[in-house]
Amino acid sequence: MHTYCDRCNEVADHTVDVSSDPELTDLLKDLGYRTVCPGCYEDLLIEAKEARDQLADDRRAHHRVPAQIPVRIETTDGGSTTETVTEDISENGAQIRANAELEPGTVVRIAALDGSADAVAIVEVVWHDGEALRAGLKLVESSDTWNRLVESHEALEP
Repeated sequence: MHTYCDRCNEVADHTVDVSSDPELTDLLKDLGYRTVCPGCYEDLLIEAKEARDQLADDRRAHHRVPAQIPVRIETTDGGSTTETVTEDISENGAQIRANAELEPGTVVRIAALDGSADAVAIVEVVWHDGEALRAGLKLVESSDTWNRLVESHEALEP
C-alpha cells in the first residue's frame, strides 16, 4: 500500500509517524505534518537540531570575556556584603565565585574594587562547580562603566 508524505507530497512505500516524536514537537507544532517519508524525516531531524542550536546561540547574545576582577557584591536590601572575584564578564552580566548567601532572584550591586565599574544585577543562577560555588549575574540595566570594563578586557584577549 502506498501513502503520501505530508511534507513533500510524494508517494512513499512507508512513512514515519512524526506526530509523537519528542525531538520534533516544537518544529512540527505549526507545520501540521503527521506522517512523512524517511528522507523528509531525516531532513526534519536536521532542521530541529539547527533550530535548537540557534536557540542556544541566541541565549548567549553577548560575548563572554574571561576576567578575574576583584569585586564587591552587596545586596540592595541592606543585607550582606562580600568580596569575591569574577570568572568572566559580558555587557549584560558576570559569572562570579559565590558564597552560600546568594540566592537566585536576589538584587545586588556589583562593583570593581578598584572603583572602575559598578552596576546593579540580579542573581539568575547559583551552582556548584566541583567544590566551588558560582553565580550568574545579569545586569538590570546597562552601565557605561561596566561596558568600559568589558571593552578593556576584550582588548586584552588574544
